[in-house]
Amino acid sequence: MQAQKTTKKPATVTKLSPTPRIYSLYEVQTRPEYAEGEYALRQYLRSQLRQPAAVKAGKERGTVTVYFIVQPDGRLTDAFIAQGLSAASNAEALRLVQAMPRWRPARYQDKPVPVQYPISILFEPPVQTVPDLSGLQNERRVVEEVLENKIYTYVEQMPVFPGGQEYLVKYVQASLRYPAAAVANKVEGRVFVRFVVQPTGQVDNVEVIKGLSAGCDEEAARVIKALPPFEPGKQNGRLVAVSYTLPVTFSLESTPGAPGVAIPPLPTLPKPEDKVYTYVEQMPALAGTTEATIASALQAAVVLPREVVKGDKEGRVYLSFVVNQDGQTEDAKILRGLCTTCDAAALAAVAKLPRLEPGKQNGEAVRVQLTHTVQMFGPNHVFEPREAVTQASFNGGGVALRQYFTEKLKEPKVLAQEQLRGAVEVRFVVQADGKIGATEVVRPLCRSCDEEALRLVRAMPTWTPARDASGQPIAVRQAVLIPMPAPELPRKAGIDN
Repeated sequence: MQAQKTTKKPATVTKLSPTPRIYSLYEVQTRPEYAEGEYALRQYLRSQLRQPAAVKAGKERGTVTVYFIVQPDGRLTDAFIAQGLSAASNAEALRLVQAMPRWRPARYQDKPVPVQYPISILFEPPVQTVPDLSGLQNERRVVEEVLENKIYTYVEQMPVFPGGQEYLVKYVQASLRYPAAAVANKVEGRVFVRFVVQPTGQVDNVEVIKGLSAGCDEEAARVIKALPPFEPGKQNGRLVAVSYTLPVTFSLESTPGAPGVAIPPLPTLPKPEDKVYTYVEQMPALAGTTEATIASALQAAVVLPREVVKGDKEGRVYLSFVVNQDGQTEDAKILRGLCTTCDAAALAAVAKLPRLEPGKQNGEAVRVQLTHTVQMFGPNHVFEPREAVTQASFNGGGVALRQYFTEKLKEPKVLAQEQLRGAVEVRFVVQADGKIGATEVVRPLCRSCDEEALRLVRAMPTWTPARDASGQPIAVRQAVLIPMPAPELPRKAGIDN
């Protein structure tokens, strides 16, 4: 046993623990959500936003897009600016995100998973009834600031590797050769390399910002320096230099040069005319319409399989397809399927799409890859509000709904007898025909209070039903909070005591 103890530990090994996978929104079954819902999120952004001085003065306006990761425990981490406006606005957008309470996490296969999520925050000056025209009397020129040597971090149109991000990762990993010292010491992990994509598309200023040593840093830098040209980034229509950071993975199981791992050929990069974009200046759209979307046309074209109609199977099919320069769809494939017949029905819906207006980049029609979700739910499925494109609504809106509960409430005697105060929360279903379906108390107060709340909800007049992407009415789950005793209604103007 003593001999075993002395020979048990090998030489020091530098090995990073596997990095948790970060999911994309299209991959998860349940998307992450602000704890109190989408409406509360919008309220939070509006009420907590501190407009920078330049915005208040009307010198700056626009949108800042922040990406962050919603962790399985609901924490928000790794926030960064994907589309910026100014240093002050960017800092305020990050502050808003970092100050948020925990979210409801995304779920995949019924387990909470980390997901990257984007939020766009609008910065605009307060509305002025009389525009301030001071200082413009003698101004007859518009001067644009041009910083020739500026290196941007985020721009309106980021640099794109030939074939996109997927080809970039494949090209880098196929170009790597595992250093002998790293293999001998079993060094694995990721090297983070920062470089600049110049306005010419060439890669320059390569540096390792987080390394592994044992030759991995030098090898990662060598591969990045040898990359073919990118399509350069653009800001305000000008080609600009953009800083880019890329993780390079060294794995003894898959990196070329490791024991038993074959050296693969470099992937063939697409020709310019075959290049497939994921985002362009003018995205593909339905021809001859300004309101209908490709998503609604796709959903409307779906013929639900028999098992979905019967309620034996339901869910979503995630797919992608390419809209070519002629507006035709091609290369449709399932990203995450549901069942054989469901996947086939989704692909058939893509084939039924009419000719589209093709996407355009720099004024030229190009091939664009789109990713969509096709819902496969039977007629009796009940959706969550966030899953509906058009929300269910009470006739007259929220004010009319509160007035209904206040006027129709028959206050239980126990409220006065025991000076009881509170509210009853009731969850219910607004069916596809607008009528009220199943009801249940989810936050009780007292027995007679709960019964009165249920009576009120069940007696509600018909709602305007929610609708899906194809415009069809659907059943959705709703919830209301009924205060007891009823609050006083606001007095109408012109009525005296």
